[in-house]
Order: sequence, then structure tokens, then C-alpha cells
Amino acid sequence: METALIEGRFRGPAGVGNGGYVAGRMALLLGRQPVEVTLRRGWPLDIPLTLHRAADRVEARDAEDNVIAEAREAALELTPPPAPTPTQAEAATAWFLDSPFSHSTGLCFVCGAARPPGDGLRVFTGRVDGRPGIAAGLWRPDPAYADATGAVRPEFLWSALDCAGSFAFTVGTEPGRMLLGRMAGRLEGAVKAGEACVVMGWQIGREGRKLTAGTALFGADGRLRGIARALWVTPLLAA
Repeated sequence: METALIEGRFRGPAGVGNGGYVAGRMALLLGRQPVEVTLRRGWPLDIPLTLHRAADRVEARDAEDNVIAEAREAALELTPPPAPTPTQAEAATAWFLDSPFSHSTGLCFVCGAARPPGDGLRVFTGRVDGRPGIAAGLWRPDPAYADATGAVRPEFLWSALDCAGSFAFTVGTEPGRMLLGRMAGRLEGAVKAGEACVVMGWQIGREGRKLTAGTALFGADGRLRGIARALWVTPLLAA
């Protein structure tokens, strides 16, 4: 029986795996791209889930046979807006760290400011002056996330494409809660540990509680290294 487990250090919201990391793990299990990963429930931490393979998809199911996550090959037609410059991205990261956002997301594996280097990815995407609806940050991947050649492992590149999409909807207002429901993406090249990368998220659309965002990762040479479209869902308001 094939299983997969998400360790507690790769958390997103309390008790469940970070959506981008889960998507990256599922994409690797599928072995093809572009890939669309649907998160039907939060992936519980430190609990092995059973993998079920079909010709066109991979599913992860819990002990009650509930589908937690599903990956399948899918088309992805998406063009990012012009990327902020590294200087602009660095200023946006500084804004994030000085804002309430760094405290509201402090323990997330991707954007948690309370996570030290090598423990969290520390992808801090904040407001870009003069560009509403966009969040960006300058990210230098820690060597802890690289393979023997010094290239950042794919699941961590997928992770870096996660949180910027949610911040694209919130940096103009205030920290807000939303959950990743679906992520379709592809990787387009290697990123080296310590490379100065620009991570960007932008708004695509909104329909009620459903928010669609794009995210992109650019290498130090300015070339695209990864791109994704994500569906985020805001919680129901309390009655």
C-alpha cells in the first residue's frame, strides 16, 4: 500500500498542511505537468494517507476513505503581469514584516515570520507601491531546501507559489482568512539556493466567497521559473 505523510513542520493553518506544499507533493506523485491539485479537505499533519492511482489522477484518502487531495494533468493558460523589480519586491517584503500581516501568519511554513531560516521558507509578499491588487516579495531560498546540486526541490517551489495569491487580495486592506481550494501550476526552470527571486501574486477575479489569484516566481535573471492559478475560499461569516 502506497502512502504519503505531511510532517508537522509543513503546516499552513493550525493542524493541516500548507496548501502549496501539499500541491507540490501531489504534483510530484502525478509526475506530469501542468497539474491541477484540488484540496477537498485540510491534509492532517503527521498522519499517513493512502494513495490511489488511476490513469489520469492520484488521490490521497484518509482512514475513512475521504478524498483529501486529488492531482490530475490540466491545461494552464496564464500570463503574469510585469514583475516588480527586485528593489520593489524587497521594499514590499519590508512592508510585510513591518505590518500586521507578519503577525497574523506567523507560523505558516511559507509566509510565517516566526519561522527561522531553514525551518520556514520565509516568503514574505507585501504591498507594492502604485500597483493595487498585487503582492510581491524578494525571496532567497535557504540551502536547507535544495538538493545535492544546489537546486531548490520542486515541492518547495510549489510552496513558494502559494501565499502570495491570498495576499494579493488583502494587502490593500487588512489581514484576512482564506483557504486554498485548488491550485493549477507548472515549473519552468531551476532555482538555486540563495538566488534572489521575485515572488508575485495578483488578483484575477472574485465571485462571492471564491477568489481567483495568479502567482509567479522569477529567477535572479528575471525569467519565469514557475506559475500558478489558485482558487481561494473565504470562510462563512458567523451568524
